[in-house]
This record gives sequence, C-alpha cells and structure tokens, in this order.
Amino acid sequence: LSVSTIYASKAPSKELCHGHFTALTVKNAMVDSVRDLRDDGDRPNVDVEDSDVPLVVVIRGRPVDDGRGGDWRRGRGSYGETYEEEEFVADVDLYRCLHSGGSLHRRGYRSGNGNLDSDWGDEEIDRQGEREANNRNRRSQNASVKAPIHKAAMKESLAAGLLLEAGWDKLIHAARGDGKGAVLVDPMTGSGTLPTEAALIACDMAPGLLRIAAWRGDQGRNNPHRSPPCVRWKDFSSNVEVWDELVADATQRAKTGMKWARSSSESGQKNVKILGNEKNPRAFSLAQSSVRTAGVGAMVSLSEGDCVDWDLGGGDATTNNRDVIEGRTMFVCNPPWGLRLTEDIDESWVSLREFLRLEAGGCESWVLSGNKDLTKILRMKKSRTVVVKTADEDLRWLQYHIFQKRPYE
Repeated sequence: LSVSTIYASKAPSKELCHGHFTALTVKNAMVDSVRDLRDDGDRPNVDVEDSDVPLVVVIRGRPVDDGRGGDWRRGRGSYGETYEEEEFVADVDLYRCLHSGGSLHRRGYRSGNGNLDSDWGDEEIDRQGEREANNRNRRSQNASVKAPIHKAAMKESLAAGLLLEAGWDKLIHAARGDGKGAVLVDPMTGSGTLPTEAALIACDMAPGLLRIAAWRGDQGRNNPHRSPPCVRWKDFSSNVEVWDELVADATQRAKTGMKWARSSSESGQKNVKILGNEKNPRAFSLAQSSVRTAGVGAMVSLSEGDCVDWDLGGGDATTNNRDVIEGRTMFVCNPPWGLRLTEDIDESWVSLREFLRLEAGGCESWVLSGNKDLTKILRMKKSRTVVVKTADEDLRWLQYHIFQKRPYE
C-alpha cells in the first residue's frame, strides 16, 4: 500500500496544506480499516517504491457559498487591523492508481541513473533478472547520483504535447516516406527537454518503455514499471501475457525506430537531425546528461553559447551549406519569460529574434511565451496561437512562418 497527495487547487485549510501528513493520515485510516476487516488482524505493509495498491488522494478546495459569493471568517491581525478571509471546504477523492513509481510525465532520463546511449534494445527491457542481480546502483546511492533538474525545466509530457501540436510527428512521417529527412532546431534548449522528446518521438519510443529501461533499484526488487500494480490485481480484465505482448511490441517498434532515426537515406541525408543550443553552462550540462541517458545522442547535437552567435549557415548565399532544410525543418524554443528565470530576459529575446531572422528563413518556428510584452520584441507576425494552461501558468504556443530574405540585386 502507498498513498500520495495531489492538490487540484489551493489548500482548503491549514490542516490539509501539507501533502505528506495528509497522505499519512489517509494511509493510517486505510490500514486500520483493513486490519479490522481481516480475520488475522494484520495491517498491510507500506511500500512507496513498488506497492501493490498505490492510492492517490486528490484534494480540491471549494469556497462555501452564503449568498455573498463565499463564507468569510472575520478576525483581527497582530497590529490590530481587521481582516476577512474566505472560507473553503475540501472535496476529497481517493483513486486506485494503475501504476507506481511517480507521475507518468517523468520519462526516466532526468534521473541520471545509467546510460542508454549504446545499443538500446530488447536486452534493456527483458533481462530484468540479470540487471537486478548485477545492480550498479542501490537506493541509498540513487539519492546522491540523481542529476539536478533545472529550475525552469519544462515537464516532459508538456514538451511532447507541444511538439505534437506543432506537427513534428507529421514531419517524421513524411521523412519516413520520402527519405528527405526531418530537422528540429532549438536555439535556447535549457536542460534539453524539447530536443530529447523530439528524438523519442522520431524513434517511435513509448514514454513508459524508457521508464522501464532507465529504472535502477535495490537488488532483489522488481522493476515497478516492468510489472505495474494493475497486472497483480484480481480484477485485472486481461492477463499478464497480454501486458508482456504489449511491452514486447513497443520494444520492437522502438528498436526499429531507433535504427531508422540513426541512419541516413540513399542520398546521404540524415533521416533525423536535431540541433540544440544553450548559453548557460550548467543547463548545457543537464541537456547533455538528458540526451545521453535517453539514448538519443546519435541524432541530437548540442552546442554551447549565445544563439545569436550560433552559425547554421543561414548567412551563406548557397543553401547547400545550411544545416536546415527548407520545408523540412522546424524551429522550437522555450525562452525565459520572467517566471523562474529573470536575468537578461530582454537580451535573450533580442538574440532569439536575430537568430531566427538569419537562420530560420523558409521555415516555421514555434515559441512558448508567458509574457506578451516580451513576445513583441520578436517583431514578427504570428501565424497561429495555441493557448496552453499548465498548473497556474497561462501560456501561448506561437507559430511563425519566417520568409527567406531575397538577395539584393
């Protein structure tokens, strides 16, 4: 048994503001109830790593309506001032989770445990017994070797969703059909989330499959991603063999996709080329770690420096020297817009503007922004706007079509 807590809104009261203690209270109530129902009086064990029944408590705060639009508590502050505070009640839902090991948006390549960059394939998934018997990382060691996450890092699932909205998967499908290749460029890659997710999409890699391959745990413990809790339940509609067939099929698709993405067409054009650039040295190091751990280093190339100095051949009069391919290249970017990164923001957007004008001619670009004033620095007319709401942030995924400059006569 395990219990975790999700707050779907502001905590409704001080008593419920701490997720750990809220989960502990629910867990104690659950195990006591089970003990009372069992003839032997035993309490269920708790296993936060790989529980048979992972439970999730979802708490939503709801204002109490008294005709004023809410109920209000009146009081007096420490300096004698009066105040009114809106009163909330809690709506609590308890769910049984199909999987364990944390939120599914975590792919596994940010953990820093292991390196999947060489010969990724069936053995990474199927030889669990050998891997666990020869485990290189104990749980006590994992805490010390985990790679830090950039403070402004984008969630992996959000990055994948933005890429699909932009049509990266369609570009990959076209490249598979005609052999002309697909190119993705990220001039401000941060910790490398967009390039890494783009590579996984190009390889037809199921996100959960990477969690299986990247998992490292104690010797003798089952991989919770390889054998999720739902396959152990008595009311599981299918059987374990069906799950194994799904994993085997996903593994084969990933192997085939990885082989194609790493290779070149008959004309010598790489099937997939992903280019990333980052100015901050520490973020650049994190991006290198993510790419290496995800096993996509063969198709992702990273550069360090200001994007305004990043030369992809856009200033060359002959397109043969360009790293991008008109009509087959997509530019994506998540520049700083003031929420978690606040230094040199205006300069970053000016650098992005000059880079896109020089290098992205004849291509489409997608920029994620949470600040419309900063977006104006680009001085470009957007072709499309996609509203993105994540947590408390209200963002815009902006598409720009950048026309190739005509040479002066």
